[in-house]
Amino acid sequence: MIRTTFSFAAFFGLLALACNLLFTHSQQNPASEPRQTSTTDEKCGDEQAPAIRSAQREDKPLSLLQEPVQLKSVGLRSNGEIQLVEFEEGTSEQSAKKSAEETLEETEKKLQELTKESTTEEDSKPMGPEPKAAAEPELSPEMKRLREEIRECLSHYYIRPENVAARSPWACMHAMIAYGVDANLIVNNQRVNAIGYMNFNGNCNGQQLFYTQGGKLQARIGPGVQGHAGQYLAMLAQSRVKTNFPIKVDTEDFNVADLIEHEKLTCKPNTELTFKLIALTHYLRSDDSWTSNDGQSWDIPRLIKEELNQKIVGAACGGTHRLMGFSYAVRKREQRGEVIEGQWLRAKKFLESYHAYTFRLQNPDGSFSTEWFVGRADNGPPGRRLETTGHITEWLTYSLSKEELTSPEMVKSVSYLTKLLYDNRSTKWNIGPMGHGLHALATYDERVFGGEPGKRAEQLAKYARPTVIER
Repeated sequence: MIRTTFSFAAFFGLLALACNLLFTHSQQNPASEPRQTSTTDEKCGDEQAPAIRSAQREDKPLSLLQEPVQLKSVGLRSNGEIQLVEFEEGTSEQSAKKSAEETLEETEKKLQELTKESTTEEDSKPMGPEPKAAAEPELSPEMKRLREEIRECLSHYYIRPENVAARSPWACMHAMIAYGVDANLIVNNQRVNAIGYMNFNGNCNGQQLFYTQGGKLQARIGPGVQGHAGQYLAMLAQSRVKTNFPIKVDTEDFNVADLIEHEKLTCKPNTELTFKLIALTHYLRSDDSWTSNDGQSWDIPRLIKEELNQKIVGAACGGTHRLMGFSYAVRKREQRGEVIEGQWLRAKKFLESYHAYTFRLQNPDGSFSTEWFVGRADNGPPGRRLETTGHITEWLTYSLSKEELTSPEMVKSVSYLTKLLYDNRSTKWNIGPMGHGLHALATYDERVFGGEPGKRAEQLAKYARPTVIER
């Protein structure tokens, strides 16, 4: 993680002025530094550790890209602002905005056309479990204190983005998931929007996420890129990125809808479909059906059934992502006012039993079992506790009802996770558990305290503290 000493005013002045979006299409790996496989830095659950290049952070930490990146803007408007990410929030649309140095006329026209398109009623619905109530009850002193602690913690990590010179696409995805459309990365000494950079196939430590085959968009799976089929699209879904937001691979133009089609075509039975379920539940209608490239018929109920036939214990990250997939399927069905029946009813009953079981495994300090769902356990270093409690809390903050989120057990869990991340903020966490832990706090802040995606920089500004160098 890049830790830079700067003043509060200077940093948020920079956010106000915004930053340049840079993209590189070079696929050449830096030649002068050896590559090594990390077995600890970027492992999340049972995911294979990506290969990363060792970063010499003590010497010119932001100058590790050996190939110059090409400076580009996305959707430059007449007032000098650019719209980087379109995402869905209630019935309105907001965007993360940065300033640009160059005008790409063709891209400008394309993005302006996209922003003029009207969305359907379905597209305008929020991702979260339920819309905000018209009048929120007054927060108790305990909850007000928790809100301040969460935002101070989120602010600390938000102003210290990851550097693509030292991080693989897999790592950058996990840095992105925490703050969604507000997430930033360091590219060639400058802050850029993470989703904008990743969607334009930005070079992350010599690797890129996308490629084309036969003129069609493809997404890589393996060390350093996606650890699971559909993983990146699931993260876009959780960030509420719209289907018409661009994806660019070299000179070819695509959008999120093309990535959706890719994930539909590559569905296979008896495989991990966890992330495809999250993504396709978000982007498709409940009655949509499709044919995969091996000729099989698919729909959302089949995805749910396939996942229910697989185990939780031993699945990726303790099974928390699989549970998240079921939660997405059920919540989306409920949001649409559709009957909970068939596979959705099976998933809902399964979730309810796992909610109860999870809290039975909760430790007295609010943390969850360090053995995931195997049984009760309370041991291991802070990194292990972040990995387990972070993932489990992330799932619960989305899956539980709003009333359940303020139960004493859940408040205790969120308080524990906040304290763990903030009190150990000088720790070099593994990027996967850190990203999911922060995403848990950001989701809780949004659902309980009214945190707003697209306005994170503004909301977290007053909580930022400059780095203090101890001598």
